[in-house]
Amino acid sequence: MQLALKSTAIAETSEPRLIAFVADDIARETVTRIVAQLGWRNATIGQGGIAAAAQTVDAAAPPGLLLIDISDNEDPLSAMDALAEICPPATRVVTVGTSNDIMLYRRLLAMGVVDYLHKPVAFEALYEALVQASRPPERTVATAPATKEARVIALIGARGGVGTTTVAAGIGWCLSEEHQQRTAMLDLDLQFGNLALGLDLEPGRGLREALEHPERIDGLFLSGAMSGTGERLRVLSAEELLDDHPLLDPSAVDPLLSALNDDFDCVVVDLPRTLDGMARRLLARAEATVVVADLSLAAMRDSHRLLSLLTVLRPGTTPLLVANRTGMLSRGEIARAEFEKSIGRKIDYLIPFDAKAASTMAEQGKALPAAARSSKAAAELRRVAAALSGAAAEPPRSLLKRWLKQA
Repeated sequence: MQLALKSTAIAETSEPRLIAFVADDIARETVTRIVAQLGWRNATIGQGGIAAAAQTVDAAAPPGLLLIDISDNEDPLSAMDALAEICPPATRVVTVGTSNDIMLYRRLLAMGVVDYLHKPVAFEALYEALVQASRPPERTVATAPATKEARVIALIGARGGVGTTTVAAGIGWCLSEEHQQRTAMLDLDLQFGNLALGLDLEPGRGLREALEHPERIDGLFLSGAMSGTGERLRVLSAEELLDDHPLLDPSAVDPLLSALNDDFDCVVVDLPRTLDGMARRLLARAEATVVVADLSLAAMRDSHRLLSLLTVLRPGTTPLLVANRTGMLSRGEIARAEFEKSIGRKIDYLIPFDAKAASTMAEQGKALPAAARSSKAAAELRRVAAALSGAAAEPPRSLLKRWLKQA
């Protein structure tokens, strides 16, 4: 049970019933001054924290507004969760405390707390928080749920250097230009990602902020953070300092994908190989997943491990396995049959290595199918994109011939 539900309004009154429990004398004096200035006569102000509030609050006659000092509790989230058992959703809760942890703030808000203020609390800040919390939340009109969700396609490399970003860029370009789908490309490697670099784009400056502060995510915010490479293709990426350590919130994946739903038909995600909480959450959310490998011994081992993980994260789905840069026998390639026997399944697509196409792609700053349309690698990338487009399993050969003639 949440402490407060924003769709539930408390009784509209200019003088709410306030119960406040704060640990120190200075904070209690601040609350007393605020209550006097607002003229709230129906207020109880006591010493203590969550435990004192739990003993005082009467479930049969709960307050409309609750101010709690969580400084004295080693596990405030669990204690607040227990307090929720006796507080109805209509009770609006403001908390204060000594911790300056952004994750604590977010988790409190997720529980339904209206606000959290770091002590020592300024008079003006606490005054504004209590006034805002005393106002009934705006009633929202129920609307029909959205019928469209952007198709999420996640790509991850079996090891570094297999060309996952090249494959992701090629798929994204084909979906936008040849399948006429509004496509967002997301590079979640904030420090070493080169999706924007490969497409000759400047990385945006909003991705890190979105992932650290998911409450700020909306369509307008993302629009300003994305770079454009065509009428239907947009890229969301970053290039953070190497001596920095971004504190990303894995739950940010959900509002990020929801915000992209409104403007895009599909989202192509280039994942780093760290397999952190965010990567795992996105793999679990993705409608389609692609494991990119080469035919090396290391890629054979890690392809098998990744495919096994994906059956756990997304049971009932079958990831695509794409072998990239094939035909490089001088680099100790394993035979396809041996590779497939070892991992216990077939490779879905083989993209041949083409040094000339790769050089042209790098010189022009374009996706491979755009820079080297007639190459065999581009033709195979088109087949992969068609399989992921949600349309036909793959383009008919007559269409492939027409694309080659246009090149």
